[in-house]
Amino acid sequence: MNYTEAVALAKAGDERGYGFLYETTYKSKYYLALQYVKNEETARDVLQEAYIRAFTKLDMLAEPEAFPGWLGKIVANTAKNVLVKKNPMLFSEMGAEDEGEDFEYRIEDDSIESQPELSYTRQETQELVHQMIDSLSEEQRMCILMFHIEGVPISEIASTLGCSENTVKSRLNYGRKNLKRKAEELQKKGYKLYNVAPLPLFLYLLRTQEGYLMADGSLAAAGKSVVDAVFRSVSQAGPGGAGGTGTVAQDSFGAQPEAGVQPPPGAKQGSGMQPTLGAAQTAVKTGFLHTTIGKVAAVTVGVCLAGGAAFYGVSQILGQQEEPEIVQEKQEPEEAGEQQKQKQEAEETPAEVKDEDYPELIAGNLTKEEVEYVLAYGPQEIPEQGFTEEEIRQILNAVCEASSRSGDIIESYGADANWHPMFSAADVNRMFASFSDYQFTEENDEDGVEYGVNIDGEVLTFVPATLSYVCETEIISAEYTKETMEIYYNYECRRVSGQENVQKKAVLMPNEEGLYQITSIEEVGTPIAGNEGEAGNEETGQSSPGFPVGTYSYVAMAGGTRAELTIEESGRTTIIEIMSASGKTYTHTYQMSVDTSATANGVITYILTPVDGGTERSFTYNENQGSLYDVTNGFSWTKVE
Repeated sequence: MNYTEAVALAKAGDERGYGFLYETTYKSKYYLALQYVKNEETARDVLQEAYIRAFTKLDMLAEPEAFPGWLGKIVANTAKNVLVKKNPMLFSEMGAEDEGEDFEYRIEDDSIESQPELSYTRQETQELVHQMIDSLSEEQRMCILMFHIEGVPISEIASTLGCSENTVKSRLNYGRKNLKRKAEELQKKGYKLYNVAPLPLFLYLLRTQEGYLMADGSLAAAGKSVVDAVFRSVSQAGPGGAGGTGTVAQDSFGAQPEAGVQPPPGAKQGSGMQPTLGAAQTAVKTGFLHTTIGKVAAVTVGVCLAGGAAFYGVSQILGQQEEPEIVQEKQEPEEAGEQQKQKQEAEETPAEVKDEDYPELIAGNLTKEEVEYVLAYGPQEIPEQGFTEEEIRQILNAVCEASSRSGDIIESYGADANWHPMFSAADVNRMFASFSDYQFTEENDEDGVEYGVNIDGEVLTFVPATLSYVCETEIISAEYTKETMEIYYNYECRRVSGQENVQKKAVLMPNEEGLYQITSIEEVGTPIAGNEGEAGNEETGQSSPGFPVGTYSYVAMAGGTRAELTIEESGRTTIIEIMSASGKTYTHTYQMSVDTSATANGVITYILTPVDGGTERSFTYNENQGSLYDVTNGFSWTKVE
C-alpha cells in the first residue's frame, strides 16, 4: 500500500487507510515533536492533536503521497501553538534577528568535507544532542528541524510559523551560529568532535538518537499511548472531516457497507462508529493491526457489531449451517478431491536441509551462516502488505551496522571522502532477497540526501546508527518440501533493558525463481540445545570456555571518558573509569561467569555480577576475532596486554 491508496481508503472511512498512515509515520513525528517541545508528555499531546487534525482534514490534502511532509507541518504548527501559550512573544516578528531585505540563507558550507567514522554510544549521543539543542532558541530550533530534517521549503516554514521568509532565513542562520559556538565550547571542555561542521554533526546526532529510540521501543510506546484518543476523535468527526452520522450501519471509521448490503433488522440508524471503536482501539493498541489478518478481523468485528449487527452476523453464519442436505451432497465430490490432494501432500516426506544445500535453496543464494545472520538482524516479522520505506531503512541499518562484529557478513569497502561507510551492494541485496523482493539500485537510491542511501555501481554508501543490542541465532533444524521450508532456530537478543532468549520458526515459500524466501516468523517456545550446545560439551567431555584474561581499554569519542578493564584467570574483573572533564575516577569490581545458554558459534557470552553493589553487565567475546564487546554499553574494548 502507498500513501495515495491509504488516503483514498481513509477518506472512504476504511480502517486500513488510517492504520497505514499512522503506522508509517508516528515514530518519526513523535521524535520530531519531542525535539520541538523537549518534554515527553507535551510531545505526546502534540502528536495526538496533530493526527486528529490531519485525519479529520484529509480532504485538504492535495497530494496524498506528500502526506508525511504535510503531517510534519501540522506537527510543527501544533508544537508552535503549545510553545506560544507558554510564551506569547515566541515566533513574533518583534523577536526576529534582522538580516536585511536581500538576506539569503546559504547551505553550501553544510557539506562534510572530512568526517571520521562517527560511532557514539547512546549516552554520548544523548548528552551531545541535549547540549546542542539547548543552544538554540525555540524559533531557531523549529526552523532548523523543519528545514534540515523535514525538508520543508523556507516559504512553507514562513507560512506555518506565521512570519516572513527573511525571518525564517535569519533564524536558520543564527541557529547555525549558535551551534558553532556550542561546538567550540564543547571542544574546550574535552569533547572530541573531530572538526566535523557543527550543523551536519547535530543532524547526524539527531538521526542516531532517533535510531536508538526506535531500537529500544520508546517511539513505539509513545505512539501507542495516544492512539486511543486519536481514533476516538476520528470516529466522532467521521472520515476526512465529514460528519460521523449516517442513515445506514457503518463499519470501522465510518465506512458504509457495500452497495446492495442492507443493514440488519432493528439496527440503529447513524450509530455506526461507536460500537466498533473499542475493538478497533484494542487491535491497534496491542499491535494486532500489524498483520493483515488482524486488520481483516478488526474490520469484520466492526461490521458485525455496528448498530446491533451482532445478531445479524451470527444468524447468517448459523443460516449457512442449516442449508438443505443437497448442498452437502454437491460438495462431496469437491471434498473428496480435496482429501485426495491432502493425502498426496501428506505422502511427500520433507527433506533435511544440509549445510551445503542452503546456497542452492535460499533466495539470494545465502549460506547457512548468512541465513542465521538474517534471522538475527533482519526483520522479526514479515508484513503481508510489504515493508514500508522506514522499515526497509531500519533493516538496512541493522544488517550493515552489525556486519563488522559478525565476521563481515557484508563486505566493507572502507569509507568515502566524507568518511561515509561503503558496503557491497550485492551482499546487501542478497540479504534482502531472502525475505523481500526489494533491491537497492541507482534508480531508487537517495542521491543528494545527506546521510541517505546512495548506490554507485557495486557500492552502497550509508551511515548506519549504532545499535544498542546484540543478537545471535543458531539453526537447530531445517526441512523442506516443494511447497514450503521450515527452519527452527534459537534466537537471543541482548539489550541494556534485558535479554530475550526464545526458539523461533521461520517459514519460507518458493518465489518465482523457485528459491525459498522467508514469509513468516513466529516464536514456538524456549531454546533447545543444538549440535554445539551445552549437551554436546558434556558428551565430548569438553570443558566450559575460560575467561578472556588480560587488560583492555576504551576511550569515548565524545567527552574523552576513558576506561580500563582487567580480567583475571579467576574471573574477577575490575573496571576503572576516568572522567576527563572532571578528573574523577570510579572503580567497579565484578565476578565474571559464562552464560552457557547464550554461547554458540565461537561467540562466548559473559555475565559480570557486581561485587561492590554496581549494575550487572554483559560482555561477548568472539574467539575467532579475539574481540571483546560490551553489550550493556554498546562499545568494543581494545586489548592492551
